[in-house]
Amino acid sequence: MTADRRVKLLLVDDRPENLLALEAILEPLGQILVSAHSGEEALKCVLQHEFAAILLDVQMPEMSGFDAAQIIKSREKSRYIPIIFLSAINKEDSYVFKGYSMGAVDYVFKPFNPDVLRSKVAVFVDLYMKQQQIMEQAELLADSERREMELQHRAQLLESEAKSAAQLSELNRQLKDRQKELEQAMGVRSRFYASMSHELRTPINAVIGYSTLLIDNIYGPLNEKQREGLQRTLRAARHLLELVNDVLDLSKIEAGKIELTLQPVNIPGLIEDLFVTVRPLADEHGTNLSFERPAEDMTVVTDPRRVRQILLNLLSNAIKFGRQKPIRVECTRRDDGGISTAVVDEGEGVSPDDQQRIFEEFVQVSSNQQLGTGLGLPISRRLATLLDGSLEVKSAPGIGSVFTLHLPAEASPRIFDSDEFQTVDATPEGEVPSADAAGARPGPNGPSEAGEIGPAQDPQPPLPKLPKMAVPKGTQVA
Repeated sequence: MTADRRVKLLLVDDRPENLLALEAILEPLGQILVSAHSGEEALKCVLQHEFAAILLDVQMPEMSGFDAAQIIKSREKSRYIPIIFLSAINKEDSYVFKGYSMGAVDYVFKPFNPDVLRSKVAVFVDLYMKQQQIMEQAELLADSERREMELQHRAQLLESEAKSAAQLSELNRQLKDRQKELEQAMGVRSRFYASMSHELRTPINAVIGYSTLLIDNIYGPLNEKQREGLQRTLRAARHLLELVNDVLDLSKIEAGKIELTLQPVNIPGLIEDLFVTVRPLADEHGTNLSFERPAEDMTVVTDPRRVRQILLNLLSNAIKFGRQKPIRVECTRRDDGGISTAVVDEGEGVSPDDQQRIFEEFVQVSSNQQLGTGLGLPISRRLATLLDGSLEVKSAPGIGSVFTLHLPAEASPRIFDSDEFQTVDATPEGEVPSADAAGARPGPNGPSEAGEIGPAQDPQPPLPKLPKMAVPKGTQVA
């Protein structure tokens, strides 16, 4: 639908016949004519409408045309409306001057020439329409500029997004390259650990074996100084072997390449077996161990070897740092069907600031100079996580510590590729037959002589074949 483009003209006169005459003269212009019979009515019309021009009679009762014009011009919205005064009486120059001073654009005397009046009004109509067009064009221009700014802003955003996408793509490429480099580095580290397992364990086992043979007087009697030196050598070699084994365990856990064998495990029975294992160490430190076997069934589906490794580490730590005070183990069934096993000691305790640090690699916070690697607890906590459980500690300095292993009723099956991390042992023929005598890693047969019980392992393979050595004549080799 086409909008009505006609403008409004206000005709003000107190005589109806004059209004009819004005309407007849201006009707050919085709605009909207609004009539007012007084100054007050004219002011109301100005408040309600916008006019292209006002034809205002000067001589009117109550409010003259001059008074009405003064009020119209005082209002901001109507200040610029053209006013043409019409007068049949007040023709003196003073009145004409007053009319122009009121802001009138013309002062016409009655009777007036219709054509001349129509032409004058037509000029103001055309001027008003031009102004409206200019305003519309200004709005269109402003709208166009606004749209242009929006388009520029959108283009800038798109350009920024494109740059961000390019940067993100470059970062992703760099990340993939770094990931590839990291995978290669992990592979190199894995191969290094596998090589270390073979290259380090073999000479360490040889040192342990020869030291054991010398201490057992296989190559002849020793004096006290010689025996003391060899015993120190043996303890240091066993500690170094344990450190190598712990590092290998930690690397396998970090790489996610460790084997879990899930089966029903009776936790109280496993604890009692561990008591047999750690009894010599407890006797050496003068520590009393206690465990009250629960009456109810305490069986969960988990990996017995890894559970044994965790609890063995907790028990050995409790013995070493327990200040020769009693140690007890508590086993309880949880609401979710799992089992919590707590190792409670009355030792020196751990400060709150150190209770998280003790689970960091190679960290030892105790002032007790016990031989250790600083890897037992980190490995134990990670093993507990692999078993879908957790390892927690509650401790107070001077009072003691409670390490609690939480295990679910059934651990989730996991498949790990452990081939790359298999422990390499040299086991050629002619080995020393006794693994314990040669300083093997503590297993079910008892703790090491050095008093350090590390994570549980499978029975240590026999030592590598020892090179031929000169044995004193008449000496028997056991």
